[in-house]
Amino acid sequence: MKRWILGLTVILVLWPLAAEAEVVALRLERKGVKKPEQMVYGRNLASGQVVWEHRFGEEVNFVEKVKEGWLVGCDDGSLNLLDAITGALRWTAKLGDMGDKVNTFRGEFSNGYLVSYDDDVLWFVSRKGELLWVWR
Repeated sequence: MKRWILGLTVILVLWPLAAEAEVVALRLERKGVKKPEQMVYGRNLASGQVVWEHRFGEEVNFVEKVKEGWLVGCDDGSLNLLDAITGALRWTAKLGDMGDKVNTFRGEFSNGYLVSYDDDVLWFVSRKGELLWVWR
């Protein structure tokens, strides 16, 4: 989901880090950061401090909180899972052919995630990052 906050694009959902703090994963424009559209940050809501950051090779299209962590879809056709607390990359699934982007999160299900490139291609990916099926 995209929300505009003070003119910044922010994609987020909350995750409890500790009883007194929450961390949020987001994508935002930051001054002094080269290609900020490729960055995802974990920020402690209590302190406002960035606790982790992860750079991707292409533009980030969505960041969604799922049971296993943060699911990130990118313009390079990859779907990535980041650890919810540390921001470490848990797995990457290369889904798209040349020019296919993973730009829409369709839902989380008991055995995986449904993502798409607009309405052109649907991918169903297991919770372990394995491609289960494709619909074109």
